[in-house]
Amino acid sequence: MSSARVRPHTSPTRDAVSRAEILGILGQTGQLSRSEIAKKLGLGPATVTAQVRKLMTDGYVRELAADSRAGAGRPRVPVELVPDAAVVLGISVTPTSLLAVTMLIDGTIVGTQTLTFDPSSSVLAQFTDVIGRQRAELAHPERVVAVGISVSGAVDQALSTVRISTTLNWQDFNLGAGLQRAVNLPVFVSNDLFAQSTREVSFGLGRNKDDFLLLGLGYGVGLGIVNRRRVFFGAGGSSTEFGHMSVDPNGPLCVCGNNGCLQVYAGLDEVLASAPGPGGPQSLAGLQQAVAGGDAELSGFLDGIGYRLGRSVGGVVNLLGIGTVIVAGQTTSLWQELSGGFNRGLGETVLKFLLPLDITVKAWTESEDAVGAAGLALHNAISLNVPLADRAGIVVSALSDAEPHPVH
Repeated sequence: MSSARVRPHTSPTRDAVSRAEILGILGQTGQLSRSEIAKKLGLGPATVTAQVRKLMTDGYVRELAADSRAGAGRPRVPVELVPDAAVVLGISVTPTSLLAVTMLIDGTIVGTQTLTFDPSSSVLAQFTDVIGRQRAELAHPERVVAVGISVSGAVDQALSTVRISTTLNWQDFNLGAGLQRAVNLPVFVSNDLFAQSTREVSFGLGRNKDDFLLLGLGYGVGLGIVNRRRVFFGAGGSSTEFGHMSVDPNGPLCVCGNNGCLQVYAGLDEVLASAPGPGGPQSLAGLQQAVAGGDAELSGFLDGIGYRLGRSVGGVVNLLGIGTVIVAGQTTSLWQELSGGFNRGLGETVLKFLLPLDITVKAWTESEDAVGAAGLALHNAISLNVPLADRAGIVVSALSDAEPHPVH
């Protein structure tokens, strides 16, 4: 066990966000001078100079020779990423699997694997196993700086604790702490929407947006909120629990204890269980096949789900005045059937002067949540100033032997 002092998670500072943005733009664009970085990101020259210096000190960025690029006038001094100087691991969790990715700091994925998962027992051992497998495939496993884990549910990031995950049947599970001790690396546990939102701010579709909502549709239903390029989270990690907004007090009982939550209508398992037809589709692929076959009853069912989602998102748009929405998640494969009701619900709810909204549906891959977790791990490693020569000694939370308590 590391003897380094305990360092709890903290909210990323503006400087940390700036460093992550600089990494992101260098990863996408390649060599840039400090002035070019400042112009592209809308940051002050002094901020860029200070944060590039910090990134160089930590070993993430290197400076190139001033004459390595042509140009008139004062010579530019470009900088570039050192892509393989550090590696992050990202793991997404579903009720049946752990999907892990290994990512370089320029976003290149160098390893992916999926393992079956049982969320009811020996959880820490299963996570330790997948992390060990990912590290064993690396030529330089010592370059791993952090691990990110994305979970559907309410996560207290300051304590690395899953407060409640109805999809995994976990309650008050200090996952990050126990895993930290087992692998001796910084471990960041986050709600999946928070992880994706953090990644989008620095590395994805939200990079050029100061404010946006990220609607996640999958086993869980969540809504990430980005305001002034900061990902919002409330006390105890409750800010992304959009799925537990009650939209019908007379609706079905949700496992969270409330009635008529969006989760019971739009969660992927709940959609599969409620879909019309003999026995209903047993999988997302089966649902897609039934829709493609022209099942009118099923199309109407999905249109109704989209309508509930649209009205609910519309209320958030009115509350926050944020008119950019990114839609992501497994269920986006059904967006053609959901979108009509979604747009109708928005149209009936959103204040007219806020229309039209900017809505983007993000292409989904099975590794999306894991890549989001890896992006969060990189972002947080930077915010905690984890230098490449001293990364193994950082402890990010108190340690515990706890296994998850089931939701009652």
